[in-house]
Amino acid sequence: MTKIVLAFDSFKNCLSSIEICSILQESILKSCPEFEVVSMPLGDGGEGTAVALTASSHGVMHKCPVHDPLNRPIEASWGLLPDNSAVFEMASASGIELITRDERDPMRATTYGTGELLKYLIRQKNIRRFIIGIGGSATVDCGVGMLQALGVKFFDNSNALIPAPAQGRDIAAIARIDTSGMLPEIKECSFCIASDVTNPLCGENGAAKVFAPQKGADSDTVIFLENNLRNFGTLSVAGGFADNFTTPGDGAAGGLGFALRNYLGAQTASGAELVLERLEFDRVLEDADWVMTGEGCSDYQTANGKLCSIVSSHARRAGVPVILLSGALGEKAYILEEIFDAVLALSARPCSLDEALQSTPENLRRMARSICNMIKR
Repeated sequence: MTKIVLAFDSFKNCLSSIEICSILQESILKSCPEFEVVSMPLGDGGEGTAVALTASSHGVMHKCPVHDPLNRPIEASWGLLPDNSAVFEMASASGIELITRDERDPMRATTYGTGELLKYLIRQKNIRRFIIGIGGSATVDCGVGMLQALGVKFFDNSNALIPAPAQGRDIAAIARIDTSGMLPEIKECSFCIASDVTNPLCGENGAAKVFAPQKGADSDTVIFLENNLRNFGTLSVAGGFADNFTTPGDGAAGGLGFALRNYLGAQTASGAELVLERLEFDRVLEDADWVMTGEGCSDYQTANGKLCSIVSSHARRAGVPVILLSGALGEKAYILEEIFDAVLALSARPCSLDEALQSTPENLRRMARSICNMIKR
């Protein structure tokens, strides 16, 4: 019996990894009912990771009331896994997709909602193990908002308490940090950051200069935020709360990586590798004949450690051929031919982006039929 493993990332702004796997599985089995198809929706710490990991692990998704990056009430999603650990994306509480393009402003945005979600899971659900994806943030507050929600207090030069939730602009005023009120349960918890971001907190490759412009910052604001991050990093080291602020990954999610690592003792893992390990992907590959993977758009960057290339490296070590099936192929896509056994784009004809997105489900079905015909022959 031919066994096909479907290991897809989401197609951003189009279909979730779960939807993609479902469409392909249904289409493959319709064409070849004798095939075995294993669906493994994936994520790398960014959008869709919590849902994909929860679904593939046979866990359950839940929601919790929190506040969004602009301090408006919303509900954030989180997944309860069978081992009683929780997985969530900070973006579900503090993500850029929660606000409009006109609302993007890292001077106003806060990670307070991410802290509210953590506090809820620790206090109300008695969870002590966490996997946190930190892609897609709207914030550059160095995690100060999150820390406030967990009980940390911040004071200015006049020893006045900086009110919660602190916004990105408020970090400049911090002169003293008091962690005595932090949730004591934090010491019982373990936190794993699922992220492939390697940017440090400050500098040319830091959180402000690289990511803040994507979140609505102009050149003057970038300089202000850079000084904020450096100020907070320096204070944290001087106060004994951090060992340094140059560690790769500290700049993820506007400095949230720094706060999680130093104040919560979080460990960082490759988001893609973490998910594959949790899902026992290598075990699933042992008797597989083909792997199909894909993402919304693939180009030369896909080869540099993105989810699809990591899937391929695992499959090739197991001697399983890999088909890359993506919404579109971009710059220097020929490089991908060195990593995948076949590289296919979904679009059937020249069209606009909107048309391409709308036709994706049918294009997936068409491609599934073609691949089945190829395999059967």
